Amino acid sequence: MKTMNMIVVVLAMAVVLLHGAEAVLYTVGDDLGWAIPPGGAATYAAWAAEHSFVVNDELEFDFAVGEQDLALVTKDDYDSCNTADPLLLFQEAVTLQFIASDTFYFTSTLAGHCTKGQKIAIYIGAALPPSPSPVPSPTPCPSSSSADDALTVTAKFVSHKIMAKGN
Repeated sequence: MKTMNMIVVVLAMAVVLLHGAEAVLYTVGDDLGWAIPPGGAATYAAWAAEHSFVVNDELEFDFAVGEQDLALVTKDDYDSCNTADPLLLFQEAVTLQFIASDTFYFTSTLAGHCTKGQKIAIYIGAALPPSPSPVPSPTPCPSSSSADDALTVTAKFVSHKIMAKGN
């Protein structure tokens, strides 16, 4: 019972800390949106360099269905503009909320778009807690089976569907 109470306290503290961390919404490319940039790859690289993204921030990739797409790719595929096997592919505008610190590589899978500069590398830094108050460490719960381990999934971002403009 004591372990269960400690877990409830820790979860409540996590909710308070996450709620206190204000997420910022960015539209990738600002007014340009997600398109082949007129200045090539330097356009999106410069845009990303102007911002400091942290965990819980949201990036909106705004584009018309059928005119663009968005692919999450590996660094190697990003560097070589290989879009044959993306990790994730979005066919319509999407907002991604980042829940872990990492570098994410995005491009378009449409012919020639990546080589014309429609790609962006985004570094998401760790979020700073709103206050430096210490949180006690919970005691680990004994696992009832190894099946629990099989259910653990690591997620680094979540997506939110954007309503089509004009609706």
